[in-house]
Formats: sequence, structure tokens, C-alpha cells
Amino acid sequence: MKTIRMYRLDNLSTRQFKRLKAAQMEAAQVWNLCMQAHKQARLDHTKWPGEQDLRDLVKARFALHSQSIQAIVRMFVTTIETTCHLRKEHSQMKMKYPWRTKRFYPVSWPAQAVSKEKGRVVLPMGKGRKSLVLPFELPENSRACMLAWNHGFELHVCIEVPQAQEAPGENRATVDLGEIHLAAVTTTTSRALIVTGRGIRSLKRQRNQHLGWQNC
Repeated sequence: MKTIRMYRLDNLSTRQFKRLKAAQMEAAQVWNLCMQAHKQARLDHTKWPGEQDLRDLVKARFALHSQSIQAIVRMFVTTIETTCHLRKEHSQMKMKYPWRTKRFYPVSWPAQAVSKEKGRVVLPMGKGRKSLVLPFELPENSRACMLAWNHGFELHVCIEVPQAQEAPGENRATVDLGEIHLAAVTTTTSRALIVTGRGIRSLKRQRNQHLGWQNC
């Protein structure tokens, strides 16, 4: 099982802050190039570029680690597929394909690219460029990382959490999953619980807004 742990990047030097900002601005340029290529194909009524086409388009053109660039391309393609699905399922809604030019975009690194050293995290920026070095230590079970903004820089880290083989205790519960209410639960103790999903949906939407830098 995986969870996300967020590390606040406070007390950055001016140089570190500028490098993190520049990395997110570079990531935005990758997204913008994919967006422009897809938009042009729609306007010209030609075949839409696929993931491999976009990878070839952005390859070796930006000051980022190659796998960070690939992650942006995958996210763009996923956004196109999701929008296409929603347009078919909800024809009454005016769902737009990506069209807005971004100034900033989160930067991701897969687990194999993250170097964990004593007292610091090293995030590569591509061949021939200095890595980003952050002064804190990640746990051994940490995996992929993402540089995000939430009124300040944060490093979102995927953490592997061991899952219990058996549930503790002897009581049992039956769960009915839903949308507005995430779950309705009844138990063998004759107690019941309704878990509402409004709060978590609001937090999810807020997080997506932060990651998308919609206000920039």
C-alpha cells in the first residue's frame, strides 16, 4: 500500500528557491509544447499526436531529467484521454481540451531517479546539469517524488506502507461504497457509520488546483 507524505521546503536559500522555480517553469514549457502540438492537430483536422509522438517532440529539448519530461507527457496524454471520455459521457457539458499556456508545472522523479543520501535528497536534472539537492533525509521506504507548490514549495513523496495480513479484533463490518457518501458501514456490534465524501472531494479539488497552478 502507498501513501503520500508532504515535506515543506522552508528556509531555502535564494539560489535554491530560484532553481526550484526555474525547474517548474521548464516543466511548464514541456506541457505547453505538447498542448500546442495537440491544438494544432485539432485545428488542422489531422491525426492527433500520440504519447510516442509527443516524446519524440520534446526529447532532449528541455533542462530536466528525461524521466521527468516523460512524466509530463504521460500526464498530458492522460488529460486528453480523460477529457475525451467526459465529452462522450456528458455531451451537455462543455469540456475543453488543454488550451491554456502554463507558467509553472510540478516536476516529478520516479523512484529509480531519486538518490537518498545521509541528510539530503538528490534529484537529477539531466545529463550535464547540476542536481537539485534538498537538505533533509527521506525514509528508506520512500519512492517517487514530486516538486509542487502550495503557498511555498513542497516535496510530495510516495511512501510504501506495509499492509496488515489480517484485520485486528473479532468484529466484522459490511461496507456499501457510494459517491456522495463514500461508505455506509454496519457492524456485528449493531453500530453503524456513514462516511461523507464532501470534505475529501473539496480537498482533492483544492490540491489539483495547487498542482495545476491555475492562478498563474
